[in-house]
Amino acid sequence: MLRVVVIWKAVAFFLFAGSNVAVAHIADDDVSGMKKGYEVRGTSLVPVYPQGYACSPLTSLYASWVDVDGSHRQEIHTGVDGGRLGEWILAPGPGVVKAVWEANWGWGNEGALLLVHKASELNLDDGASFYYTVYDHLRYDEIKHLRVGQKVTRGMQLARVSRPGGHAKYLPEVHWEVWEVDADRLTWTTNRFGGREWRNRSARLIDPLYMLGLHEPPEDGRSISIVPFDPVADYRAFRGFTYIFDCPKS
Repeated sequence: MLRVVVIWKAVAFFLFAGSNVAVAHIADDDVSGMKKGYEVRGTSLVPVYPQGYACSPLTSLYASWVDVDGSHRQEIHTGVDGGRLGEWILAPGPGVVKAVWEANWGWGNEGALLLVHKASELNLDDGASFYYTVYDHLRYDEIKHLRVGQKVTRGMQLARVSRPGGHAKYLPEVHWEVWEVDADRLTWTTNRFGGREWRNRSARLIDPLYMLGLHEPPEDGRSISIVPFDPVADYRAFRGFTYIFDCPKS
C-alpha cells in the first residue's frame, strides 16, 4: 500500500532544498554502481535471497507501479512492501526510536514507527549523517510501549506484520521506507484523514535495497544479496542494513 503524503514529502524536499537538488542527481550512483533512487526514481535493484533460507520475500519494490496483490498502483511506490501475517519485523541496524504514533493514510487507523540510525552506527563514513527507517501498517497496540529515545539493536523485534488499517480486505504487509537525513529535526502536521504526518526538509527517500546491498556490493550493480540477521554474528564492521524479516533455514 502507498500513502499519498510521502509523495508530497519527496517533492517537498526538492522544492525547498535549493542547490542540493543538483548534488542529489550527481550522487545517485555510488562506486559500486548501485543507484539510490532519489526523487523516487527506479533503481533496477532486485533482491537475491540466500540459498538454504526461507526468507519472507519483498512483494512490491521501490518506485514500482505494481501493488502487493498485482494490481496497478495509483501512485508510485515510495518504499518496499513485504512480510507474512504475524511475522516479526526486525530492526535493520542499531539506532533509536524517533517517533511512535497512530497514523491514518485513508484506510483506517494503524500504528507507525520511525527509527533514526547514525551513519557511524552503520559504518558509513560519507554521505548523509543519519538514516530514517519508517514502518507503516502496524498494530498500534504492539508499538505503543516504545519510547522516543529508546535504543534499538540490530535484529530487535519491532512489531509483527499486519494489514493496512487492520482490515482483512487488504493483504498482509509492512511498508518500509528509508530516508537519507542531513539534519535530524521533525515537524508534524495533520492530514485530511486526521492522521499525524512528519516532515523533515533535509530528508531524501532512497531505495531500501541500496542500504541492504552496501556490505556486499553487487558486481552487476543491481543484484542485492539479502543478508539475514544472525544473532551470534559480529556486526561491528558491518556496513548498512541486514534484512527486516527473519530467515529460518529451510
